[in-house]
Amino acid sequence: MLSGFPASSGTDPDMQIRAYLVAIDGISAEAVWRAARGFIAGKVRDHNRAFAPSSASFAEECRNQQAAMAAQSRPRIEREAETPKPKVAAYKMQLLSAAANGSRSAKRELAKMFPDNPIIARAARDAQEAAG
Repeated sequence: MLSGFPASSGTDPDMQIRAYLVAIDGISAEAVWRAARGFIAGKVRDHNRAFAPSSASFAEECRNQQAAMAAQSRPRIEREAETPKPKVAAYKMQLLSAAANGSRSAKRELAKMFPDNPIIARAARDAQEAAG
């Protein structure tokens, strides 16, 4: 990688490599390779492309690559498909709206349609008592 940055030719390559090795300790070879490729190709942001990266910058990019690889290897959680819910008929919605607005006949009609629903039955009973 160092040969790809001619402005860094005055740097002792052995010392620079040792610094890189200390900085990247524990990072996978694949992440190191990806980071080096990114620097050589000029794809690392905020890097002066005329000079080789510092050991700290190189290690930081290696950690970024390691994190990206870990994220890519995690199993994806698939979203459950939404089960289509039955549509409510328009006239039932109109009855419900009318009952909510106080229509006694709408409440009675809903009670006939849903005799097992205690809330609707009570509303219809209340409407009957109020009417008569």
